Amino acid sequence: MLLEVAEVLEKFRIKPSDVKIYNLLRNGELGVREIAKELNLSTRFVRDRLKELTNRGIVKRRLVEQGWVGYKYTAEDPKEVLKKLRAQLHEEFLRIEKTLANI
Repeated sequence: MLLEVAEVLEKFRIKPSDVKIYNLLRNGELGVREIAKELNLSTRFVRDRLKELTNRGIVKRRLVEQGWVGYKYTAEDPKEVLKKLRAQLHEEFLRIEKTLANI
């Protein structure tokens, strides 16, 4: 059971780069290259982190077509982020409790 709890906590770990990206996006909408340049990170790394942050509901993306097609990203409202993370964490612990009940 402790191993499962450790796995859940690892899954929810926020990386320092994620915090930097989120804080930068709280100031406005940016593209991958802009974020990478501002934070001195590779565009590939930023894309990977934005994919994870978007999937977790921490960052929102919007399709842009202005002579090029791509995404612009913004930070989700902090209160909404907290609600989503709390709900996801609750679901994970319910799953663990269900597993323990079947043992």
